Amino acid sequence: MATKKYDKETQLLIDESLQIAEKLKIKKILVICESLAVWNALKPYYAKSQFIIAVAGKRLAETITVETFLCDFSGVARSDRLDYVLRAAFEAGKLIRGERVICVSSIGGIKLLDALRILKVEEHYSTISPSDLKRISKNIPVDVLFLVVNLAVEIGQEGRESLPVGTIFVVGDTEKVLELSKPLIFNPFRGYSEEERNIFDPKVQESLKELSLLDGAFIIRGNGIVESAGRFLHAGAGKSTPIKGLGARHAAASAISLHTNAVAVTVSESTGTVRIFSGGKTVRSVRSYRPHIRIHKK
Repeated sequence: MATKKYDKETQLLIDESLQIAEKLKIKKILVICESLAVWNALKPYYAKSQFIIAVAGKRLAETITVETFLCDFSGVARSDRLDYVLRAAFEAGKLIRGERVICVSSIGGIKLLDALRILKVEEHYSTISPSDLKRISKNIPVDVLFLVVNLAVEIGQEGRESLPVGTIFVVGDTEKVLELSKPLIFNPFRGYSEEERNIFDPKVQESLKELSLLDGAFIIRGNGIVESAGRFLHAGAGKSTPIKGLGARHAAASAISLHTNAVAVTVSESTGTVRIFSGGKTVRSVRSYRPHIRIHKK
């Protein structure tokens, strides 16, 4: 009985998306299809619009009788799944910057489809600029923060040794940050001159990428000198409020930015999303993941 109810709700949502598309002159409808039942509900409407049917597995793609967009989102948190698929569709040329798209998906994970959103592609994938960062922190030089954020984006895109990587960079207010953290490993930057630890040196950037496989945070001075790696952040331990939908890494970044004047930059291991924390809050997110994508044609 419940299944029939969800089937009906899914069909109504698809029907509503078509009506909205016609009224707003939106050409494309993205459907995140997690089961054959979603395709069966969509099938009667398929010829009426330009649907992008995103599926996670090849088996389901082969069962559906029309072209699908194969994007392995199965390991991505449901809260990040839509953004993940949108990024993949954008990079595959299925969506173009500036166009609007209707997105139909399941947020709850129980019903076949339960959410409809209208999104503009450029609003999700615009790059971050130095002027954006200047508004975030007046205590840290913009060029230092800009370099750190872009380095984080590269780590989110590339991972390391074919594996996704998550990490934290803490920039500025170094003395206080060191007081509120402790080493997890021997500091790999100890004993090197400041010139050899300058983040503007491409060799140092590559070293940071290699070391991003290690647990713990990178501590970087406001002048761009790397102070330490592999630090455990314990600011506000046991007192900070958990961030809904995010894990311990983001909670630690939030806490250290709340208890110091530092800016924390995190890379999500699951999606590659880069988040910037200041004053205990997320002030900016940059989606940098590069999923493996294919188009499955009949």
